[in-house]
Amino acid sequence: MSTLRKLVRNSNEISNDEYQTLFASVFEDRKQRDTLIAMLTALSAKPLNANDMANFAAYVEKDTPKKVLKCSDRAVNIVGTGGGAPTFNISTTSTFVAAAAGATVLKSGSYSYNSKSGSLDLLASLGMNLNSSEEALEGMVEELNIGFVPPQMYAPILRRIAISIMPLNLRDIGGFINKIGPLLCPIKVSGQICGVSEQAYIQMFVTAMQRFGMNNSMAVWAEMGMDEFSAIGNNQFALTDSDGHIQTLNPSDYGMNYTDPTALDGGEPDENVELLKNLLNSAERNAAVDTVALNAAHVIMLGKQANSLKDAIAMAHEAIFSGAAYDLLQRAMEYSHDTKH
Repeated sequence: MSTLRKLVRNSNEISNDEYQTLFASVFEDRKQRDTLIAMLTALSAKPLNANDMANFAAYVEKDTPKKVLKCSDRAVNIVGTGGGAPTFNISTTSTFVAAAAGATVLKSGSYSYNSKSGSLDLLASLGMNLNSSEEALEGMVEELNIGFVPPQMYAPILRRIAISIMPLNLRDIGGFINKIGPLLCPIKVSGQICGVSEQAYIQMFVTAMQRFGMNNSMAVWAEMGMDEFSAIGNNQFALTDSDGHIQTLNPSDYGMNYTDPTALDGGEPDENVELLKNLLNSAERNAAVDTVALNAAHVIMLGKQANSLKDAIAMAHEAIFSGAAYDLLQRAMEYSHDTKH
C-alpha cells in the first residue's frame, strides 16, 4: 500500500522513512501537484497525530535549519495553534507585558486561519512593519527585549507549497500546517509556550517539542476552550522538562475569580487593536488583564526572570499598571519603522 493511501486511511503504520520519502517527492517535484493537494487535504481532514506532526516539522527543519540569533539562548516564544473560543489576541498582548517586565520575547505567529484575527493580522492593523530583515529583528530584540518573526523569514518550502497548489488557497486545504505552526518557528529560542485548542493536543505537542530538543517549554489548554492560559476556569498544561504528565492550574489560587467568558471576547483586527491598547492602559485587575498577566507570567518564568509564578504575576501586573507595557508597544512600533535599522 502506498504511503499516501496509508495517510488517507489514517494508518498508524507509516514509518519515519516513508514519511520523509513522501514529503521529498511531493515537495520537490512540481509534477506531483495532485499528490501534494491530496496529501495536504488528507493531513488536514484526519485527526492530528504526533507522527504526522513530528515528521512534517522534521522535513521543514531539514530543508531550512532554524536560525540562531544573539537572543536565541534567552528568548522565549509564546504561540498557539489557533481555534477554540473567539478571544482577543491574548498571546500577542502578553508578549508586550512579559517583555516590559524583563523577559526576552521573540514571538512567532501567523495570519488568521480559523479566527477573526491572527497575530500578524493584529500587528498589521496596529501599523507594525512586518517586513523587517534578520538584522533589524535582532537589533529590535537586543534593544527592546521584544521581536516578532516576519512572515518572509519562515522556511521557503512553505511558500513553495502555497505556490504549487495555486489557484487553490493554502488556507482552504492547509489546516494541518496552520495547526502545527508552533513547531515551525524559523528561529531557535530557549523556551516556548505552545497553546493548543484541544485537550488531546497537549501531550502531542509536548512529545513533538521533546523530540526536537525544545527544552524549557510547555503546552497549555484552558478548559474554557482556549489555546492559552485563562483566568477563567482551570488550565491544563505539561512541561517538556518533566515526564510530560498533565498538570492543572486553578487561577483562583492566584486571586483570579472570574466566571464570564465573554470578558475575553475579541473581534476583527482593528477591534483587537483597541482592546490591546485599552488593556495595556488598564489601572485595575479584571478577567482580561489577569488572563494576559497569567500568560505573561509563564513567559517570565521560562525566561528565568522570577522564582515563583506568584512573583511573575506581580511583575506582569506592574508592567501593565505602571504603563511600561504600553510604552514598550509605542517604542516597538517606532523601531519597526526606523529606516536606520
